[in-house]
Amino acid sequence: MATANLHNLADLRVLITRPADRSAELQAALAAAGASVLVQPLLTISPLAADTHAAELQRSRQQLMNLDNYQHLIFISVNAVHYGLALIEQFWPQWPMGVKVHAIGAATAAALRARDIVVEDVDDAAMNSESLLAKAGLQQLAKQKVLIVRGLGGREYLAEQLSARGAQVGYAECYQRSSPEIDGIQFLNLLRQHQINMVCVNSGETLLHFSALLGDIAQEYPVIVPSERVAAMAVELGLRRIIQAENAGTPATLAALHSYVSK
Repeated sequence: MATANLHNLADLRVLITRPADRSAELQAALAAAGASVLVQPLLTISPLAADTHAAELQRSRQQLMNLDNYQHLIFISVNAVHYGLALIEQFWPQWPMGVKVHAIGAATAAALRARDIVVEDVDDAAMNSESLLAKAGLQQLAKQKVLIVRGLGGREYLAEQLSARGAQVGYAECYQRSSPEIDGIQFLNLLRQHQINMVCVNSGETLLHFSALLGDIAQEYPVIVPSERVAAMAVELGLRRIIQAENAGTPATLAALHSYVSK
């Protein structure tokens, strides 16, 4: 970022809704660019509980025990790395040969590299499912097996597209997402107290929770979203001021905000 533009977000008071342990980088970058920041997570990440998700955990463990049968392993997020590797390392103290590892998001790739795992296309990180699907190594997948490490539930788009290319696709679901307990009135009072004039959401689930908490009042707030898909959801929810970033990464978020304030 050019030095001359370092502080041109000074008029923004930004709500960050990312999970608590995933907000620090964006918070620091926004503060460095002059913005005021409030962190109020609207999404909670936690491991699958053995008592309530025994079947899902067993399926994931079985998939990971057979990891050497797969040609491709895809981690969709930093959380997938954190929780997925905790399971994988129970069965594979030495990484199995012949398994190509892919990551969605530069932060996801960095988390894997920090654990000494070689990531495909690391110099051109895929920032979403669509850009990952454009990679040359995932075009011809006939008779190949792909395992996606993710949270419980989620989009089926990636698996559908890989299956259409001939792959056999499985899931290892290693964590769950939930909405934290927060009262809508208290949430609105918090936004007003801090005079929030920009809301940053990093997923469709977060957007839905934000809208549910505020109802029609959500329309008063500009929201920055990470993709065309989430932007379309915002339109359906009746939000009127939607800023679409290229992806959920911090550089893309700041670039979109700089473009917004310069208009």
